[in-house]
Formats: sequence, C-alpha cells, structure tokens
Amino acid sequence: TKTRISALLPTTLIIEIRNEAEERHSTQSAILEEALRLWFEKQLKEDAKALSGLKFDDLPSEDEWVRIQSSSF
Repeated sequence: TKTRISALLPTTLIIEIRNEAEERHSTQSAILEEALRLWFEKQLKEDAKALSGLKFDDLPSEDEWVRIQSSSF
C-alpha cells in the first residue's frame, strides 16, 4: 500500500524532480520513491558494514555463560 505525504522542499529540488520525471516519462512521486529507496539501501549497507566490524570480545565464554545461567535458576 502507499500513503500520501506532504513535504516542503526547496524550489531548486522540485525543478530537478520535475525535469527528471519529464525526461523519464514518469511521475514526480516515482522519482522521489526511487531516490528514497536508493538512499535507504545505501543506509542499510552502511549499517551492515558498521555492524560487521563490531567486536564482541567482552562477552562471557561458554563456561561463564553456563555458570551465569545456572546461578540464575
């Protein structure tokens, strides 16, 4: 499903969106949707890259986990 939104954008950006829509024989909504989708994909890749670099060396060993879990019951 799609939801209508309202946004205030600089006139120069609106002109570029209109020009792109005309050039592609598309709608302004489709141009914005594609731009936001590309931005979102880029963000996901950046976030995944950041997460992959995390080190979890501060976590307990398996033996420590067993002791922690045993003592909590």
